[in-house]
Amino acid sequence: MKPIIRPLSTLLMGGTYLLSIFYPFPFASALVSLFALIALLSFFPYLNRVPKILILVLTIGALSMELSREGLHHFFIGLQTNANVLAIFIFVPLLAIPIKQGNYLTYVEVIFSSYIQKTQQLYLFSTITAASIGAVMNVGSLPILYQLTDTKSFQPYTALRLKSMSRGFVLAFLWSPYFISVGLVLAYFDITWLQLFVPGISLALLLMLMGFFLEGRNCEEIPVETPLPNQTELKKAKRKVVELALIVALITAIIMITESLTGLSVLTVIPIVAALMSFVWSLFFSTKQDLARNYRSFFDARIPGMGNELSLFIIAGAFGTALLDNGADEWILALLDSLNITNVLLLIPVIALLMVIPAIVGLHPVITATILAITLSGSPLFMEDHLYLSLGLLSSWMAAILVSPFSGVNLLLAAISRQSPFKVSIKYNAGFAGLLWVMCYAAIVGLYFLG
Repeated sequence: MKPIIRPLSTLLMGGTYLLSIFYPFPFASALVSLFALIALLSFFPYLNRVPKILILVLTIGALSMELSREGLHHFFIGLQTNANVLAIFIFVPLLAIPIKQGNYLTYVEVIFSSYIQKTQQLYLFSTITAASIGAVMNVGSLPILYQLTDTKSFQPYTALRLKSMSRGFVLAFLWSPYFISVGLVLAYFDITWLQLFVPGISLALLLMLMGFFLEGRNCEEIPVETPLPNQTELKKAKRKVVELALIVALITAIIMITESLTGLSVLTVIPIVAALMSFVWSLFFSTKQDLARNYRSFFDARIPGMGNELSLFIIAGAFGTALLDNGADEWILALLDSLNITNVLLLIPVIALLMVIPAIVGLHPVITATILAITLSGSPLFMEDHLYLSLGLLSSWMAAILVSPFSGVNLLLAAISRQSPFKVSIKYNAGFAGLLWVMCYAAIVGLYFLG
């Protein structure tokens, strides 16, 4: 019998948090923290070595700081600091159930085989698919996309495929309301998703075009190894891919309208709408038995697979809270003052260094992003600059993910392609990550001076 403590405690943590929004009850925060603690302890034996070490270090650090104040209570309550963002992380993957059940990715494969005749096209189609499907299915889309392009014709271009997948995937960090990165900045900074969406999606499209033109310098013809789909198959594939895009757009619109009409935070609306729409959407493809089997698979396999990121985000919240309790905001502001950094445009490069350098040596960007978000969002010095801070944090997060050999994206792509994570991150993406950050920074500067 498979252990149920990990998935059960995870669902109870997210579910209790959402329930407390609509029906506030005494000890709600303590209960969420309790389930977070159980999840953290139950996941720990199953984690990879690097996350284990990070969690131990952060736990010891947080306990050391909190024990010097009011004992374990502050540490315990700090475990639910990121509960609102974790609810997105837990429930949004339910949307993958109807996407798989409806065979939408099979139709994506038909589009690939019909239209890709050059390496530049392979890069563009893979990037678009990773950025769009990945924006909803998150990192779970990457193994599927890798398999879709692992045909005899595309196998010689593995490096190109890996670059397009990692680069396309991280673009969703800038704008997707289903991503933990966007959830984090919405949770801490005084901005709305609509304020973030326009510059975020615009930058994502520009970065996509930049990669397309860079890869165009080495464009090659791809030999056709298999018969092309007939017109009937192609027409159906186009219709199903458009259907997928419209449904995702509809779900996003429902989220925005619900937020506007109810006054609820988008962080609360997203997991609820994702869970409900996943169920309704699945009814069009699934029998009761299929539905039960898919939800069972989500419980038994998908949630236990969240362990590394889920555990790091729980402890990052507790560690960030401990730092704040011990005056970290004052330390950071004192550091900025000593460096004479009083303008947000000078601060953003410092954020990049604080996120990218630790990520290269193994510190997950979630941790540094949480600490920086908690600290900077409360700084009176930058109260009018939350949009620029958010874009700067997200840009640095993308660059850190691309160049870190220890990021989940690069470790996953390295595993499925049987290549070194250092090769996937540093060799394939270091230069692009630098260009990506420079373009984002230039856009932020432009926005700043335009007011």
